[in-house]
Amino acid sequence: MNKPFAVLEEWVRDGRVRLTPIREEDSPHQPPAELLPNDLPDEQLFEFAMKDVKSLGWSNVPLLAREPMKIEGQDEEQDALRALEEFVRRGNIEIEHTAEYIEGSVHPYGHIYLSDLRSGRFSVQAHVDLHGFDLNDARIVMEDFVLKSKREGFACIRIVHGRGRHSLKHHSVLKENIQKWLCTRRMSRHVIAYTSARRCDGGGGAVYVLLRG
Repeated sequence: MNKPFAVLEEWVRDGRVRLTPIREEDSPHQPPAELLPNDLPDEQLFEFAMKDVKSLGWSNVPLLAREPMKIEGQDEEQDALRALEEFVRRGNIEIEHTAEYIEGSVHPYGHIYLSDLRSGRFSVQAHVDLHGFDLNDARIVMEDFVLKSKREGFACIRIVHGRGRHSLKHHSVLKENIQKWLCTRRMSRHVIAYTSARRCDGGGGAVYVLLRG
């Protein structure tokens, strides 16, 4: 049988080869690590496990203090209303693009005058304010005003009916009825068309009325 290490053993006995003694720290058989006790609370158990850990140095550098982030809820409907209010307040929107705008063509060819009427190209020669009147009185005052303006030879008049902000459900009853009154047989003989006024003349709270010549 081949025993390659037999000669080496003989040389050691004869002193021809000297073996360096193994130091304890070089021994591959290290004592077993100290077992973690099982009966300690979590904090003490962590301290026990980390007792031989050495800091590398960089962790001692203090971190920059940051203010906690504030998270606020978002109300998309309110945000949209605020954006719309700001847009309208700056005057970048025409009255005809709003929900309160009204117009009507009483005469068969009245529609050809609507653009000029709403843009203020016709000079307003007289106006009447119907605030404070009930429906019956408001109709009488409006019809008398239209007939008088026609006799005076006026071409464009303005009727202020309000926006109904002080009415039930903020609904302008006068505004709704004025459209009907202007289209009656009695008034249609004198009226060509009507549109909501420009903002400088009351906006959605008033109408321009174009009268026949």
